[in-house]
Amino acid sequence: MSTLALARLPAARLVRTRGAAVALVGWTVLALGMTLLARHENTSSVDGVLLGVYLPFVLPLMTYAIVGAALGGSGITTAVRPLVRFGASPRASALATGLVAALGSAVACALTAAVLVAAAHNPLDPPLGQDLALTVYAAALGGAAHAAFFVLGSAIGTRGGGRSAMLVINWVCGASPSWISAFVPYTHTRSLLGGLPVVTLSENASAWSLAAIIAVGLGLSALRVRR
Repeated sequence: MSTLALARLPAARLVRTRGAAVALVGWTVLALGMTLLARHENTSSVDGVLLGVYLPFVLPLMTYAIVGAALGGSGITTAVRPLVRFGASPRASALATGLVAALGSAVACALTAAVLVAAAHNPLDPPLGQDLALTVYAAALGGAAHAAFFVLGSAIGTRGGGRSAMLVINWVCGASPSWISAFVPYTHTRSLLGGLPVVTLSENASAWSLAAIIAVGLGLSALRVRR
């Protein structure tokens, strides 16, 4: 089967799962409400909403829900079994499923970030067009990397319980000032959104690190699926 054909099942799950839609709308509305409240009190800023609300909570939790929806709420081995029964390669099916989760997360995170930037923008921020372009790029790359990180977690444990562990690891390691923070997507996404750099790495290095997390996360999760 082609990658496009293998992607139809996880894409259908993603579109039809109510939990993913609720997470997307719910977190966006909550963050937008907090942004508008801050704007009303003349305390809003793009950096404040992106680094104080969007990155710590909205992006990882939204991505977590999207990955869960694409996998049908199970581990990746279980998620691809319907495709394997029809003769598809287990690893190709896992890779296609991971790609759907990563692409869906990239789009959702980029759109949400764009809405928040437009709502939070004030005269002290950089030009809106420039801010939107940089934010959409960072949010899309960060969202895809978070998805790959969680997909890898779903390959751990009989029922994919490692996905929840990866969510906690992302937060805990992301708060560390040591080199361990370089192995999670949170800190690299923070750097691209204008926050603190990861140890001594440049923004360009963080962008490449996120790309590496995507490749390694999806690749290793596919390799773990043997049947």
